[in-house]
Amino acid sequence: MSSESDNHQAATPTAPAAPTAPAAPAAQPSRKEYNTRLLWPDMIKTPNNTWTFSCKEIVEKLGTNPQATAELKRNMEKCLIYFYTVKKVLNLFDHTYTASCMLFFRYWYVYGLPPYLPDCIHIAQAILVTACKTMENNRPIDAYIKATCDYFIKETTGLRVRQNLDKLKWDVRDRLVSNEKKILCCFGFDLNLENPKELIEDMFSGFYRFNRDYNLPDDFTQIFPKILQEARNFIVQAVTQPVSLLCDGYTFVALALIYCGLQYKKNVDESFQFPSNFFRDKFPVLVTAQRFGQFFNDYRVLEENFFDLKSNKREKLQISVQEIDELINEDPLPDGEVSDPYDYNLIKSGEVRQELKDHIHKRIRDIYERTVAETKKRMSPENVADLEQSKKKLKT
Repeated sequence: MSSESDNHQAATPTAPAAPTAPAAPAAQPSRKEYNTRLLWPDMIKTPNNTWTFSCKEIVEKLGTNPQATAELKRNMEKCLIYFYTVKKVLNLFDHTYTASCMLFFRYWYVYGLPPYLPDCIHIAQAILVTACKTMENNRPIDAYIKATCDYFIKETTGLRVRQNLDKLKWDVRDRLVSNEKKILCCFGFDLNLENPKELIEDMFSGFYRFNRDYNLPDDFTQIFPKILQEARNFIVQAVTQPVSLLCDGYTFVALALIYCGLQYKKNVDESFQFPSNFFRDKFPVLVTAQRFGQFFNDYRVLEENFFDLKSNKREKLQISVQEIDELINEDPLPDGEVSDPYDYNLIKSGEVRQELKDHIHKRIRDIYERTVAETKKRMSPENVADLEQSKKKLKT
């Protein structure tokens, strides 16, 4: 592996030497310059680790001591509630909440959790901040600190925390800075989450709706948005159990669609089926009745061993292979072959149907008109007068 100085020399060769002359001084080499092409390449390969495990391995991580396991699960549940609470307070995306839960379970599986709840919350805070930086616009550090301190006060009944609030804020800030570094190093800088909440939005976005999914049956296109919305809710609820340790992101999305499709079939239309080869054409993972029947069984086992929540599916997860097979309507592939519809070489042509262009134009026009209307409203004489009155009050 060449050194950094070798890279510089390869990027900027020295100037050719001057013709030899007895009295002439030696030629000076040109100044070395920073070469972005070598030191910051166009495409950076991020680390990619395996983050899925068997149901047996996940359950065994809880340990065999009933008292210690109960305390561990209680602390884990408090951390999950912390994620949900701060999501509401800071108005974070569902993408950030699901990413936080996924990173939390990964950290627990590999490194375990501290024995005391405050230390667990400090770890959870660093995980939440990392997830927020990965999924959306980051918030000011004071926002995280205030929300975390409020959660500490809520969960701590003693008066001591309230009396030393300033000290608590500085402690939370210092722990956040150090734990952020710790979290990144522990994960080996692998933040390739395959977040199912993000994937489901990307996979069925406007681009694919107008350029790939336009030939779906009309009756299905009318039903599918409802199933898609239920699948989004399923993902947000299911991620509070360690299902993300059981399957990758695309498999998680397929699991959500199959579950919601089965519920629609049981409660609304007994004849409902996904279109032929729907999953094969849209998912880069193997979708078979046998494989997902096992996933639902494992999901049920995880619920029974981890958290008793209102969002638990319980007996609804008792789904047979035959039920799934009748729903997904997939033709078998030879030798378990799996195609990747998101392969860059398949979609790099950039061909776009006119329907998508019209849809984007309409959306941009709607945003423009809404922005203009809001600007006119803010600049109306009534609002300007109120603003001037507020300024006078602040001066006095």
